[in-house]
Amino acid sequence: MRSFFSKAPVCRQTSSDARGFGLLQVLLLISVMSGLATIGYLQWRERALIESSRQERQVLAQADQALVAFATVNHRLPCPDTNRDGEEDCGTLTDQKGWLPSVTLRLAGVDPGVDVGQLRYMVQRGAGDNNLTTLTDSWRPLAYDDAGTTFFSMRGTGYPSDILTLTDLCQRIDTARTTTISADMARVNASPVRSVAYALAHPGINDADGDGDLFDGANANGAANANLMEDPARRPLLATYNDIVLERSFTSLLAAFQCQPLIDSINAVALGEDIVSQVADMKADNIEAARRAVAFSTLAAVMTSLEIALAVAEGISDAGNAAAEWVTCAASLGLAVNACAAAPQHTVAIGLAGGVVYANIVAVALNATAAGIAGTALTLADSSATAAEICPPRDQTLINQMLANAKTERDNAVNALAAVDAEIVNKTNERNTAITVRDNTVASLRALLRGSGASSQIDDRVDPLLNAAQSWGNYSYAYEAAVANVSRATEARDTWADKVASYDAMLADSAGSLARLNADIATLDAQIAATSPSDTDRLNLLRGQRSGKEAEIRMLESIPQIQTLTNQIAALDAQIATNPPNKAELEKERARKARELDANLFRAARADAVNSLASAQATLNTAIADRDAASSSFGQARTQYQTAYANLTGAGRYAVYDGSGNVIAYRCTSGCAQGEVNITNDLNTLLWNLFGFPGTTAPNTDATYLKPLKLQKELDALVKKREAAAERATKAQAQVTQMQEMVDKPAACNTTGSAVVPMTPAQAQTILENVDRKGGTR
Repeated sequence: MRSFFSKAPVCRQTSSDARGFGLLQVLLLISVMSGLATIGYLQWRERALIESSRQERQVLAQADQALVAFATVNHRLPCPDTNRDGEEDCGTLTDQKGWLPSVTLRLAGVDPGVDVGQLRYMVQRGAGDNNLTTLTDSWRPLAYDDAGTTFFSMRGTGYPSDILTLTDLCQRIDTARTTTISADMARVNASPVRSVAYALAHPGINDADGDGDLFDGANANGAANANLMEDPARRPLLATYNDIVLERSFTSLLAAFQCQPLIDSINAVALGEDIVSQVADMKADNIEAARRAVAFSTLAAVMTSLEIALAVAEGISDAGNAAAEWVTCAASLGLAVNACAAAPQHTVAIGLAGGVVYANIVAVALNATAAGIAGTALTLADSSATAAEICPPRDQTLINQMLANAKTERDNAVNALAAVDAEIVNKTNERNTAITVRDNTVASLRALLRGSGASSQIDDRVDPLLNAAQSWGNYSYAYEAAVANVSRATEARDTWADKVASYDAMLADSAGSLARLNADIATLDAQIAATSPSDTDRLNLLRGQRSGKEAEIRMLESIPQIQTLTNQIAALDAQIATNPPNKAELEKERARKARELDANLFRAARADAVNSLASAQATLNTAIADRDAASSSFGQARTQYQTAYANLTGAGRYAVYDGSGNVIAYRCTSGCAQGEVNITNDLNTLLWNLFGFPGTTAPNTDATYLKPLKLQKELDALVKKREAAAERATKAQAQVTQMQEMVDKPAACNTTGSAVVPMTPAQAQTILENVDRKGGTR
């Protein structure tokens, strides 16, 4: 038992084991502590990097705010610092990239948040107005262009050039925004590369790419990167890149300066200044017009009287022209086609002239109150107008003279009517004489055929010849008139056919037609420029041709709209066919599209041309049918005349009868027997007298037989002339009556109201300049 409990080694081994376990614990503890320390270090480093990045971005944001504040105050961006002294260096325009000029920013009263030379700075310094670091007169308020009726151009000379504000920088920013990108512009290395107003770069905590420059990638200042910085979206990579870039786009800078509201506020005032100027011009025009109206109010009646005299003279001229043309038409029996076509037009013009005279008689009465109306206008327009200027004394002698002139015109009109009546009497006598001569000559012809007898075997050959001559005269006029109508209708048809073909050619090749028309306009412009201003007729012709070309261009430009509208209408028709719930709305929309299509310039012009062509063709078809019918009738009349003429002159040997019908003798034109009378020479003399020489083919309109017909047409023309003269006399008497009333009842000069004095253009200009200098109306 004792020996069992005396085994001490077992207890010693247990003590030795306990000491070994303690060492392992120490080693394990050290290992754990090392791991925890490593983890803590890494966590600290990560937090440090995050904090560093936050601070770097904060520095960039503060620098960005400093640049915006600098530009707001100085109306430009600072140049980059190229020698790291903290001050901007603007000497070399190509220096767009350098260091942030922190000293310059501080001197300007802003805090960039960094020390000298810590941030890289790149700013847009292009040529001309594409340079954001300089300040010149780049922007001016808009001006209304009277000639071009636009409001899109800046003011030119006459506006101060020393107003240098933020709007000038805004204009430069917008110019840079719209400038095509190039290698010499400040850019960021994005995909695709884009130009910027300015960009800032922070180098991070070390040189990540190990090239000896704290700035990595395109942010480095090598020659290849002179106008370039990295894309702000590029993520930092500790192994190669740890820079941070802040970019200012043109759009964001325009928004930061509130450029559009600023410019709009000034332009609103500019528009007001233009309106004030226009109102002033209108006021000056109104004053001038009112003074003229007052000055000439007493002359207005005389001027209207002159207008009446001119209208009457025109009426007299048209009356004379109508009479002359009717006479010419009558004398030619239709051969003078132009005169026959113009006579009805001048006859209508006579009536129109009479209407003008009557209307002006009313105008004379209205002019009697012109002084009072004009005086009121002058009172309202001009506060400096005197009483004598507003209501000048009337010169009654002018109105009396006007009445005398009206009476003279009435007397002339009455005399002219009497003269026409005399002409009608004379022409009637001349016609009656011609009828007598004609009838006597016809009687001589019959007597020649009968000799001493009561009748002859060939008496029945005289009336067919006379009737054939009369028919020839009438049908010759109808035929010549029909030929003239065909000629005019053909010309009209061809004109419209050419126009439709021209439109179709435009539709088939609108681009080519546009190029041709623009070339034609350029040629016309050159001819207009080379034409002397004194050659007004040629200038008007060329300008008219140019306007026609421009109208064709406008029509060409509407061709795509035709197709678009046609397609839209077809689509609406398809929808309407399905009877949808909104069918009524669709039908209204279709009607609107149809109206737009109908109103389309090219479509309307072509449709008019097509309709005119169809009408001209129908007129031509009718004219051709009338001409063919007239030609047939005229040919028949000519054949009948020639046949009747030959029948009479070729009668040969014929019998002469007494009153009882017994043959008492023989006469002849050929085949005469011994002792018989040959009437050939005397017959020819009488026929030549009646129908002209030789008269075998067609009669002459000036010969004895057709002379009464010609004189009757001249008499018809004189009757129309008398209608015009009678109307003139009636209107002239009405004119005398009206003007006598003016003399007896002169109107008083009554004025009301007081002058309205608007703002002057000089005042408006001063307001605009002050608003511009103070940076808008905000």
